[in-house]
Parts: sequence; C-alpha cells; structure tokens
Amino acid sequence: MIDKKILNTSVKNALNEDDVFNDLSIRVLNKSALKKVEAKLTNNENLIVSGIQWFNHSFKLLDKSIKIKWNFKDGDYIPSNQDLCLVSGNPKSILAAERTAINFLQFMSGISTKTNNYLKILNNKKINLLDTRKTLPNLRYEQKYATRIAGIKNHRFNLSDGLMLKDNHLKVLKGIDSIKYKHKKSKTYFFEIEVKKISEIEPALNLNPDILMFDNFSLNQIKKGIDIVNKRAKIEVSGLKSEKDLKKLSKLKIDYISMGDLTKNIKSIDFSLNLI
Repeated sequence: MIDKKILNTSVKNALNEDDVFNDLSIRVLNKSALKKVEAKLTNNENLIVSGIQWFNHSFKLLDKSIKIKWNFKDGDYIPSNQDLCLVSGNPKSILAAERTAINFLQFMSGISTKTNNYLKILNNKKINLLDTRKTLPNLRYEQKYATRIAGIKNHRFNLSDGLMLKDNHLKVLKGIDSIKYKHKKSKTYFFEIEVKKISEIEPALNLNPDILMFDNFSLNQIKKGIDIVNKRAKIEVSGLKSEKDLKKLSKLKIDYISMGDLTKNIKSIDFSLNLI
C-alpha cells in the first residue's frame, strides 16, 4: 500500500519546484497545436520498474483529464526498449509535467534495479538484505518503497521505529560496560546495538538486544562473532565494501545485511517519452 498523503505531497512539491504552472515554453503553442496528443514512454536499459504511481500523479495533479495506460506494474523486470505506457491528453499538460514524472520514475527504478541486482548476488533467502536511513532528505518514503518493491525488507524508517545504539551513542554513554539499561522484549520496536570489535560483543549481549550489528568487521571477525553470539541475538552485518564481500557473507549464518549503498549511491534509469 502507498501512503496517498505522502505521494500527493511529494509530487506537489516536485511540480512546484519546476514551476509547472508558469512554463514559458508552452506560450509559443497556438490553438492548432493544443489538440489531444499521445506520448509513448520507453526504457533504454534493463530495469526493475518502480514509481508508477508517482509518474501518473505528476500528470494527474496538473491535469485530471490526462489518460495513462501502462503495460507493466511496479516490481516487474523489463528488458530494454519496451513500450511501457501511453500518455494522452492536452500537450501543454504533458510537456509541463513530463520531467517531474520521469524524474520520479528514473530515480525509483534505479534504486529497485540496484537492489534486485544485490539480491541476485546474495542468493540466500535466509539472509535478509536491509536498506538504511542513508537517504535523500524528503525522499525517504520513495527510496524505501523502491527497495521494498525490489524484494527486500525495510530497516528503520525513522528514529521511532527501533531503539538502536550506534558508536556515537556509546561514546556519549562512556561505553557499553557503563550502560545500566536492560531491554525487555517489545512487540512494537526492536533493540539493536552496534559493535565495532570482538571485545564489545559479550558486554552488548548482557543488555539483552534483539540484534547485534557487526560494523566493518573482517570476515574472520564475523565468523568469530557468530560463534560468540551463539544464537543469543540476531546478527546484522554492515560496512560492505564490494560485491565480493556480499558473496562471502552469503555463506555465513547471519540474519541481516544492511547496505547504505542501496539508497545513497543512485544510478537513475534512462527513459524516453516521445510524442507519436
């Protein structure tokens, strides 16, 4: 399900950013040029499509009479050079909203495609690949929607989704050993502690966390850490440097791999919208 309020706000802000109601280019269009037109959207590379409702809403919010007929749905794998959808209606509206519509689609499809590629490399359904909060301001919902559409689980959406102690929290608290908090299992949020070295694992386990995050551990450290934890908490690994790291981790008995790269380093998909 998509949060329609967030969808509407995101698209409205993007249209206003482009000042679509004051498009100078369409002033040169005379009445004879304002007859109904059709435009075909195609993809210039393979992709997992994501963001169709954002694409549609970019046109609809500007002009409710615009018609859009899709041949695919979010999450579909689409080989290059396919006819994705047909947009028909007033040319002024199509020309004004096309950039905003494609921006959402190329951005979100890029994230979904990248996420899907990582899932293929991992190739282990027992390990959950997770996104992070390393997202672009005001676009977190779209980015986490795109990773989820590609087939992974979302990590925390915001700070209220889980109690998570990372390195800077631990510095403020003067180290794991000084923490007096004892976690009681909750149905509404999880408790996770980040550890950066083997010696921190046992003190962290004493706090009864749901999850321990091994941050920037070497492969040997991860293996040692798994033995120490011995199923007393779930294990998340972060700090991957390459696809080779992901392949190596796929063979280990861990529960989660979190990757900021999914939403931080984005390559948009190339689309073309052409009048026909």
